[in-house]
Amino acid sequence: MITKKDIGELYILDYRNIKLENKSYIDLFINKIFKEAITKNSSDIHIEPQEKYFRIRFRELGDLVVYEEYTLEKYNSLLSRIKIICGLDIAEKRIPQEGRFNGIYKDISYDFRISIIPTYFGEKLSVRILKRKKAVKSLLELGFNKKIYEECFKGLRKKSGLILISGPMGSGKTTSLYSILNQINTNSKNITTIEDPVEYVIEGINQIQCNDEIGLNFSELLKIVLRQDSDVIAIGEIRDQPTALVALTASLTGHLILSTIHSKNSISSLKRLQDLGVDIKLLLEGITGILSQKLVKVLCPYCKVLDNNYLEKLRELNLTTKDLKNKPVYKAKGCYKCNFLGYIDRIPVAEFLLKKRNASFDKINIENVKEIFEVSSMFNNGLELVLEGKISLDELLRVI
Repeated sequence: MITKKDIGELYILDYRNIKLENKSYIDLFINKIFKEAITKNSSDIHIEPQEKYFRIRFRELGDLVVYEEYTLEKYNSLLSRIKIICGLDIAEKRIPQEGRFNGIYKDISYDFRISIIPTYFGEKLSVRILKRKKAVKSLLELGFNKKIYEECFKGLRKKSGLILISGPMGSGKTTSLYSILNQINTNSKNITTIEDPVEYVIEGINQIQCNDEIGLNFSELLKIVLRQDSDVIAIGEIRDQPTALVALTASLTGHLILSTIHSKNSISSLKRLQDLGVDIKLLLEGITGILSQKLVKVLCPYCKVLDNNYLEKLRELNLTTKDLKNKPVYKAKGCYKCNFLGYIDRIPVAEFLLKKRNASFDKINIENVKEIFEVSSMFNNGLELVLEGKISLDELLRVI
């Protein structure tokens, strides 16, 4: 039986930011699920109907973990109630729907982004949990290597150019973008963002929400914002050729442009833009730097153990025992303090590609990138974390 004790200090607000006062059984059930997800520091909730039951899974430190399984009799009530909270159509079950609502837990505000899709056994619900307070952390507080942090801000000191944050989905690109914006946000700068959606609100920054239904996409809004005398413009993501072309052109005409792009490393970001149809000369002249990142799981300091089977892993990484510098290598075990996961957090492993001061563009092509840019190594950054005892060789093998 779920009681009011299961709610704790979590208050869910509907899409109009009105606090839910009706404490029905299903409201208590929803509160319990979301409170548990927040307590476990989950990034996503997946509520999935199967043939005879539905299950709830939380994404913890990048991996999905089963939270609970229930009989299907609760599922339709749960789904309908969440649709009502988001202002969605409860009768529509054939097409995908998206919505959002807010919540407050221990004085911290959260945004819950809802995505509903029809599957064979019914509608599947996915929830992205966004912790607003997280955006105020600096890159160093997020766990970035100090050298990469310094290289990044060398690029940010320039008054123009395009700086990209790249990585696979779920690698923390948006969090890093907001962190950078928060650090460069001063009264002397006019900073404007174009986002889809606005994930964190930062005081003093002009944030714009895309609206594709009326033609206000990234590229169209960017053209308008360029007339607003902006010093810094942040674009949520470069997804297509029009946005890439406008962003690069703006970067050559006195604007500092920040954006994200999906790619596995800094060099592949250049190739991705080239595949979108961007001229190579415009591409290499416009880009100032690329911060490429992935997230690695941090070993629990209370239960990590020595990895005695590391030789095969070293061979896979093309390393020798000399590369370990006589440092011990650890692996995950699991204890009650880390919920028996073996890990307690995730931090970025990163590299930064920074344009050289006197870069030559006589022979422009992707192959001569190292003649134009200084490239740090994501692999070396990851190896440093292994030698510091923060991550395992298994994690390095997983992400590199």
